Amino acid sequence: MLLLSLVPPFGRSVQGSPVPVARAKEEEETMEENHHLAVCRAWRQCCTEPRSHCGLDRRFHPSRWVLLREPLAVPNRRCFLNSSTGECIQVDLPELLDHELLAVTPEGLLVLLHDHNHVRLLNPLTRHLIKLPPLTTLLPSKDHVLLSYFNIDDFLATGSGIASDDSTVVLCFNRFCMLGTAKPGDDHWMLLKYNHDGFTDTPLMFAGRFYHVNVDGVMALQISPNQPPRAEVAAKLNMRVCPYSEGLHLVNSCGDLMLIHRQILPLTSRNGSCYWYNMYRVNLDTGTLFPVKSLGGGAGRAMFWGMHCSFSVPLEVFPSGSISPDTIYPSFDFTERSLLEVGAYHLVDGRIERPSSLVQRPHTLVDCLSLSNTVEL
Repeated sequence: MLLLSLVPPFGRSVQGSPVPVARAKEEEETMEENHHLAVCRAWRQCCTEPRSHCGLDRRFHPSRWVLLREPLAVPNRRCFLNSSTGECIQVDLPELLDHELLAVTPEGLLVLLHDHNHVRLLNPLTRHLIKLPPLTTLLPSKDHVLLSYFNIDDFLATGSGIASDDSTVVLCFNRFCMLGTAKPGDDHWMLLKYNHDGFTDTPLMFAGRFYHVNVDGVMALQISPNQPPRAEVAAKLNMRVCPYSEGLHLVNSCGDLMLIHRQILPLTSRNGSCYWYNMYRVNLDTGTLFPVKSLGGGAGRAMFWGMHCSFSVPLEVFPSGSISPDTIYPSFDFTERSLLEVGAYHLVDGRIERPSSLVQRPHTLVDCLSLSNTVEL
């Protein structure tokens, strides 16, 4: 069930009104909604029915919808934000009652796990559910015991998504440095191990390809017909990085592949924090990295950056002054937010801004968006 009118857009304000006026307005909105539904029925009669097509058909993927985290939400109801328009919708997803939510793919699909073994891919807007091979066909037999005392932290599947052939699902368990590839109808996963050298917790599916970072550089997974998957260098690093004390995080910024270098530096009066961030654009044509100080785009963009997933938003669709341009907002799962009070990093001048709240309960629009990409799915 799709509930389109329960949550107002972030970009609009909602005023309270006296009860009689509110009732009159409610009746008017009901009439408008009925008219809207009638138009929708006529419109749907001449449009392609999503559920009559393969669930991997990109025409029907909700790629611009961000799943928001709501601590007090109804168990099977979720709120989605359109990162391009600022509109919100609420969706009833009964599958969440008996499935674990492992990740949200860049296409907007939900990676679900039933009974600690059976993998599903759900389109939350069309409700198309794709069955994939069980995890027992991916994990070595000696590791099947992990499924018996299932820990969601071990099986976070960020970095998963749809390959460029539009028929292959890539399932990523970064904690195990393990990839599985399969197509709907397959009876097992094809296993591929990779090495991130402790550099990154954020592998990424970008434009249908899997990317991660190790000492060799930004690596891309190549999937070709009749050949086993293989990793190749997509771009070389142009900086020295110390594993485990620094981090390299891949993010998608409005169609650009970006790399954030997260460093620990001496505390100074200028930055007010011992963390420092540099952002690079990954040029896949030349295999090089270029430093950037702007996220670009109209009135500007901002990056909401999580340890395991990130997204960027245009400022023009949100209330003026609520979000700063060319700014990185770390999510609640970064230690520097909770311990060192890093709420925002301004790319242009390197200025650190303190967060409005240190607890995982949204108080502002920035808090709400910063909570949406935390590990606690």
